[in-house]
Amino acid sequence: MMFHFLRLFAAALAVPSALVDAKTTKLFAANVGHLVDARLDPLVTPGTCTGHVHSVYGNADFGKKLRRRMFIDNDWRNDGGKYDQTTSELIPNLSNYWVPSLYIQDPSTGTYHLVQSFVRTYYRIRHNPNDRSGIHPIPPFLRMIVGDASRKRAWATDEVDRDDIRWTLTTFNRKETNYLEHGDWSYLFDNADIAARSQVEVLLKFPDCLEVEDDGSPRTSSNDFRSHGAYSDNSHWDVSRQSFCPDSHPYQIPRLDLEVRFLLKPMRDLLGADVVNDARNWRLSTGDSSGAGAHADFVSGWPEEFMEEMIENCTDGESKDGVAHCILEDYNLDGRVEKTVPFEQLVPNEEVHEVSSLPSGRCPKPWVSY
Repeated sequence: MMFHFLRLFAAALAVPSALVDAKTTKLFAANVGHLVDARLDPLVTPGTCTGHVHSVYGNADFGKKLRRRMFIDNDWRNDGGKYDQTTSELIPNLSNYWVPSLYIQDPSTGTYHLVQSFVRTYYRIRHNPNDRSGIHPIPPFLRMIVGDASRKRAWATDEVDRDDIRWTLTTFNRKETNYLEHGDWSYLFDNADIAARSQVEVLLKFPDCLEVEDDGSPRTSSNDFRSHGAYSDNSHWDVSRQSFCPDSHPYQIPRLDLEVRFLLKPMRDLLGADVVNDARNWRLSTGDSSGAGAHADFVSGWPEEFMEEMIENCTDGESKDGVAHCILEDYNLDGRVEKTVPFEQLVPNEEVHEVSSLPSGRCPKPWVSY
């Protein structure tokens, strides 16, 4: 099954009365540390196991079921004693993010070794250079999925109906990559540049436009966790809304760019450089050996008031003009922290780190505290 966020347009677009060149502004970036690796996906398979292992980041209440109250903190301005509630260095952010785990298979033994990871989150807005009023905060308990978990073969460049997901060697080649040519890791086969990099990254861009309910409120979910979202584009400019969203999905929010960083250096120490630097030995937990099956889930735990202030006044974590107060300046953000916190929820009773075969199949019982 293919998903078509990038090609989701209104059936007929009104010609805008005055075009503007959109500006994309980074509100801020922050690391979110690793929480757990387990066969859990409470969006797709709530209450039981999913078919493959996920690496999870963020809200420490994550488990086999998600409840709206887990992502709401009406006292978010008081962060005293809340350090352990999330692996995000920005404590008011109670969001969860999860992706299929990455394994490296040792060809001499056939054993799969799970790769350590963390994520770096970027929140960006596409807006009129002189007006941010068309951007709304991410609504509470927004749930979204990007990517195709069933995909197990490399992309052909003429397969354009897919999400903006790419594999990079982080800062070494990120700016030169695009989802059409680098949507899987086949371009890294026999690539000598891998040897000099300590990480490999999958970059997943989420939609920033939402459908609305009859009362005009944003739709926070859909049956497939996808169709309620679409991507903004300059061609959708609507001066009355100050929005770059299609008419079908008129509610514009900040765009989440999720960078998942998989750590290659510790794996080289364990398996040797020849094994780790050969991308033919890489496997997603789905069994995909191409990387084209990369996907991600997002559940928002952002306080709306926090994000309203951030949208209005922040650029790259600081005041947008040196005058307005950016709420992020109230927090001691290192920007490079890989935070960990205790995780005490139940997980399937199975080994997922060093395995002879990738975990799948029936859900083992009993479940155990991690």
